[in-house]
Amino acid sequence: MKKRILAAVVAAAAVMSLAGCKEDNTSSGSTNNGSTPATNNSTPAGETSAADPSSIVDDDKVLSIGVWGDNGDITHLLEYFRANANLDEGVTVEMVDCGTGGEAAREQYANLLKDGNTTDLDIIICDMDWVRNYVEDDKMTVPLSTIGITAADMPDAFAYTIGVGTDNNGVLKGASFQATPGAFFYRSDLAKQYLNVETPDQMQAKVKDWDTFKATAKELADASGGACKLLDSETSLWQVFQCNRTKAWVVDNKLEMDTAESFYDFAKELYDAKGVTDATGWGEGWEANVQEGKALGEFAPTWGLTGLNGSILGDMAKYDKDTKTPTYEMGLCDGPQAWYWGGSYFCVTNKCNTKKTAAEWIRFYTCNKDSMKGYSEAYGDYMNNKSAMAEMVSAGVKNPSLVGGQDHFAILNKTVGNIDVTGKLTTYDSVIKGKFNDSVRKYMLGELDKQAAIDDFKNEVRAAFPDLTVE
Repeated sequence: MKKRILAAVVAAAAVMSLAGCKEDNTSSGSTNNGSTPATNNSTPAGETSAADPSSIVDDDKVLSIGVWGDNGDITHLLEYFRANANLDEGVTVEMVDCGTGGEAAREQYANLLKDGNTTDLDIIICDMDWVRNYVEDDKMTVPLSTIGITAADMPDAFAYTIGVGTDNNGVLKGASFQATPGAFFYRSDLAKQYLNVETPDQMQAKVKDWDTFKATAKELADASGGACKLLDSETSLWQVFQCNRTKAWVVDNKLEMDTAESFYDFAKELYDAKGVTDATGWGEGWEANVQEGKALGEFAPTWGLTGLNGSILGDMAKYDKDTKTPTYEMGLCDGPQAWYWGGSYFCVTNKCNTKKTAAEWIRFYTCNKDSMKGYSEAYGDYMNNKSAMAEMVSAGVKNPSLVGGQDHFAILNKTVGNIDVTGKLTTYDSVIKGKFNDSVRKYMLGELDKQAAIDDFKNEVRAAFPDLTVE
């Protein structure tokens, strides 16, 4: 979702570990800690039969959906649903604002779903960062089969999204309307000025792997006299780099560093080579770095590339709402490896009393190819439906903010099938990931040496989760 949705990424409890980038059926890690189940099949192993649709009724005329205030996508979702869904007479859909940021909403949802709280809340929208906390909690959310929906109703969903929404017992508890592959975008004018790059294919050759990425960072720093860095923030760097992880953060109740330790060195080397700015991402100076030519580009997933007004791409390109044009063109290329970031999931609460309309909302956005494609055409999002996205790619949609009107659907479509989170997401990840980012940043900026930064990270994890083994 849009950058405002992940404003909490840079906070201590920021982002879930989004590990692994190969869609297969190989399990790694344990499922004893709230991790995604060890399967990538389209039908979860513990899935029960769906409730008879004729038995699913609305006891209330208001479908109440929990969301956080700076979630830009929800306005579009609501508008499109109201205009195109066939609702029963008198039924309305309303948003329940549960905080200004995703992390705040996570806590507020728990409060609103407690026994005795009378707030009407039928569906909650959960960020990928912490959806596992609700998928694994049977007191707050219920199986989608209770409203007549199973994984069999989503044959075109990308397999990793089914895995994320399925609890450790194999029961589908959440469904996503979007898939979130990412790419590297950059200012085409600066790439031409400093790197003699004329096309996105030429830029891809400059960032095709991590060794080449570092070499290009040095080349750019030399050519610009250190004035222009290749990348805007190490926050986005980790989102891509972590797709090398083969294990979850927690395996058998023990903290696992896996490839995380090598990232300390990579981030430090890139920073010392003037290859990345000291911006945290989604904070002060972040957009200005690209706008002012202090950074060439940034990594962004699909929700950062949708449309121009308010997206990461549009903001970086200084999109003018009045003239409806960007100040300069941006280019888009694959980057060093396949990766993804984020996504939003619909979970049905234990208080849902508008079940028929809740089912209609979830089917509309996660099962129905035509409505999902229509939403993509209207708002540019990469939807969680293979057939719909194949048709979008065939249509050759041009993005007016990208050089030559590049088709961002075609670029993202090349890597989305390589996403795998099997066994690699746990309920601990959001907090652990935030503390890891903090410690890497302290080393990168020279505030701590590497071992001290790692020790600091481990101490923070021990304090947050006394039940874990941290060696």
